[in-house]
Parts: sequence; C-alpha cells; structure tokens
Amino acid sequence: MDEKRLNKIGRQLLVAIYCLLLFQLTYPFTAAYASNLAAVPSFIFDFEQHIPFIPWMILPYMSSGLFFCLVPFYCGKKKELLCYAKRFTFITLIAALCFLLVPLRFSFDRPQVENPLFTIFFSFLTEYDSPFNQAPSLHVAYACLFWSVLRWRFNGWKKIILGIWILMMGLGTLTVYQHHVIDLLTACILVQFSFILFPNAIEQSAQRLAIANSYYLIGWIFTLLALLCEGYVFPLIVVAWIAFVCFAVGYSYQRNNKRFLKDHLGRIPLIKKVFYAPYQFAYWLMWRFFRKRNNPPLIELLPRCYVGPRLSDSELVALGLGRDLVVFDLAAELKEVKLSGAMRKYYSLPLLDIAEVDVDYAHEIIDAMLSAYRNLDEHENMIIHCTMGYSRSMIFAILMTREFLSLDLNNAIDHVKSINRHMVLRGHAIQLMKIIVAVRS
Repeated sequence: MDEKRLNKIGRQLLVAIYCLLLFQLTYPFTAAYASNLAAVPSFIFDFEQHIPFIPWMILPYMSSGLFFCLVPFYCGKKKELLCYAKRFTFITLIAALCFLLVPLRFSFDRPQVENPLFTIFFSFLTEYDSPFNQAPSLHVAYACLFWSVLRWRFNGWKKIILGIWILMMGLGTLTVYQHHVIDLLTACILVQFSFILFPNAIEQSAQRLAIANSYYLIGWIFTLLALLCEGYVFPLIVVAWIAFVCFAVGYSYQRNNKRFLKDHLGRIPLIKKVFYAPYQFAYWLMWRFFRKRNNPPLIELLPRCYVGPRLSDSELVALGLGRDLVVFDLAAELKEVKLSGAMRKYYSLPLLDIAEVDVDYAHEIIDAMLSAYRNLDEHENMIIHCTMGYSRSMIFAILMTREFLSLDLNNAIDHVKSINRHMVLRGHAIQLMKIIVAVRS
C-alpha cells in the first residue's frame, strides 16, 4: 500500500474517531441532564397513537452504528471528508443544544418482545439509550448524512437497496418506539440546514443544489407546520399543499428539470397550474411588486432587439410593442402574457432561476437568438425576457451582444451594465460566459 493511500485511510480513520468522540462527549451528557430534571414533557401528534410497534425494524435501526463507523471511509476525497466532518459537527452540536434548551422524552410504553434475537437488540437499546434526547432525532439526521455520502458510491439495484435500508433506519425510530414524529421532522430540517451551509465539494452544480436544498428545507418546515394544524382541516390541506410543491420544485432543481412546469410550446397543463399554483403565485407577487423598474422597462440591446423582465400586456402596448413580436421566453416559472396577435414567433427556452445553465443548452439558446435576430422582418421586434430581468435574460443579452458586435466579454458586460443598472451577475454566470466564449471564439 503506497504512502498516498495510507494518508487517505489515516484521515478517514481520524474523522471516524473524531465523530465517535464528539458523539460520546455530547449525547450522554444531554441525556443525563434531562434525566435529572423534575419533569420532562413529551410532544405527540394524535395520529401517532396508531403507529404500530414492529420488532423486526430494530435490525435497520441498530445498523446505524455500523454505518456510523464505515461511512467516513467512503469519503473518497479530502474535501468530501472535510465536508462530512463539518456537517456531522454542526448536526451534533445543534442537536445537543436543542436537547438542553428544549428537553423532551419518549412517552409510549414499548411492548414485550418475544423473539430472542430482537430481545438482545432491544435490551441493548434499553441499556445504552434513553427516552430523552428526542428532537431533533440524531438517528434520523445521521441517516440522512450517511445517504449524502453513499448515494455517490453505488448505482443500480445496490443503490436502491441501500436507499431503502437507510429509509427504514430512519422510520425505525418510530416503529421501535424510540422517537416521536416531531423528532423526525426537526431532524430533517436540521440536516437540510447542514447541506446548505456546507455544500459537498464533489457535487456538481453547487448553486443549483443549494437552491434545491433550500426548497427541501422550506418543504420540511411546512410539513411540520401542516402537522401542527392537526384538527384544522383547511389550514392543514393548504400548508401541506405548499410543502408538497416545495418538495417538487426542489426535486426539479436537483434533477435540473427546466421544463418541470412548461411544455416545449410554453404551455402549462391544467394539472400543473393547479398543483404549482402556490409556487406561481409567489413568483407572480415578486414579479408584480418587487421587480425593479427600469425606464424604459425593456432595454434596446440592439436595433429592434429588447431585453428585460416579463412585461404585462399594457406595458408592451405602451412601448409600442403590441404586435409583430419574436419572443424568447427564458422564464421557467410564469406563463407568457397573452397579447392577442402580438407574437409572430414564440420560443420557450426556460432556465431555472438563479441556477447554473448547461453549456450545451446555452449554445442552443444563443444560436436560436442570433438566427432569429438576423432573420427579423423589417416590421418585427424581438424580445428576450426572463421573469424579473436581472440575471437570466442579461446573461444572454451579454453573450448575444458580444457575438453580434464582435466585442470581448468584458466590453460586452460593460455595455449591457451601462444600460441596465439592475443587472445581477453571479460568479457562476460569469464562469459560464467565459466557458461559452472560449468555445465560440
């Protein structure tokens, strides 16, 4: 075994020992603290009375210890291992703080177990665990953390089986009568915070995944709020609806599904209009009340080529753009305005908001824009827009200007910035433009 391999295993072993020591220094202490309090409350939802006790679920539950020891050795790169250690530290310390500030205890009586094998595990659980240290459940949080590493190491049926096993590891906290539902939900909220604060170095498209995790975080928070509405049917349905929408949008960002809402013609099917109504309403509110107002609202990037935010029918008419339009719609969130007879040609090329753009897809968009502009009839006008007009439309305004006017990238950025002071260019956008320029030069 070469020295490089030994150093790698040494780092992994060091992190495994560190995680074990941190757990042993915090978990028993907080449990002992709670056990010495005069009274420790419980938090139970009414439906939890119907959760069955399933003795065999002790097997995936207890396997957490094995994963605890092995997962650091699956962190292949130094940065990935460091990320794992940071996430573990954050989760453990914040959970310990919660155990001290808001101590809770498990309140159900565990039925008698007759199977000899299961009895051994339950005896161990009774001896070394406690009914305290409830919310957030470290068992569930660690299971999510294990999956964040192992999901990159397995494929096919092995990944599916592993995912099911880790899912049972988390759900087992309910069915072996060790945790209540609120413990699981608060654990998911805590772990999503850790994913946002400490992005994994091996994950591609970090910006897009950070947004996905943000939607997941909001989804878990609304799931908890929905359950707190227990007994109030209408608020529960509305809040749960918002939670499901957040999970769906987060998954679309995770999968880079730009057309999760619109089809290739820019239409939104009725079922999606209904399901994603909260999401679209939130974006409509931002578009309606928080859109920066340029004067004029669309900038004339090139003669008869306008760039900016999505405009209303009346705004387009006021600009003299009420007819003969060639429209490039880069918004993934809102449908195009329906200005009767205005659009000669319509291109729906959606981009996820504040996320990275695929290079190949960017080439496709630029080529379509340049072709359409060069073939404009003398009475036609071209509009390139996203929802707010800050970033997505501006990226392609810069790239189109650079290529059409034969400018270098910095001059093209300065040119567009001079006519749109609200333009927002993040680091990933500038990096994308540099890559595209290098290929197209």
